[in-house]
Amino acid sequence: MKSNIQDPSGGSPRMVVSLMMALMGAMFFFAFLSEDVSNTTNLDWADVPKGLVIRYIIAMGLGGAIAGWLVSGLFGRSGVMGWLLAALGGLLATVFAGFLGSAVGLLPDLLADGWQMSDLIPIAFGLLVVPLSLVGNPLMTLACVVLVAVTHVWTKRHRV
Repeated sequence: MKSNIQDPSGGSPRMVVSLMMALMGAMFFFAFLSEDVSNTTNLDWADVPKGLVIRYIIAMGLGGAIAGWLVSGLFGRSGVMGWLLAALGGLLATVFAGFLGSAVGLLPDLLADGWQMSDLIPIAFGLLVVPLSLVGNPLMTLACVVLVAVTHVWTKRHRV
């Protein structure tokens, strides 16, 4: 019989995955932006609109939280298959987080100007945030693998 008592050590499995994927979504966007700024010779951090950056970091975090909530069932399972499911869940959540985060980040503009088909391009580009932030960045790839593993282990502790 399942207990309705909340686990005092950190929440439900769904909450754990949502929080970790929110962290990863914001992290990937910031890594992508940092790479972009450092590779552009005429661009400095002082030239970047900080309000827009903050809006998109929050939006990517929110997208990660929603995506994590949707794929939380893939984390915390036992055995080799559990690790494979967690890897799949991490991949799906981070890619989908970019898509959702782009949509949430563009929401104020959509509400102000209305929907146009051209708005689909930046939203769909969100699917590329993770792959583009990992290209040529082995440290970010390692961070991604570690965070997915931590999410899997932490979630496993909360599964009954």
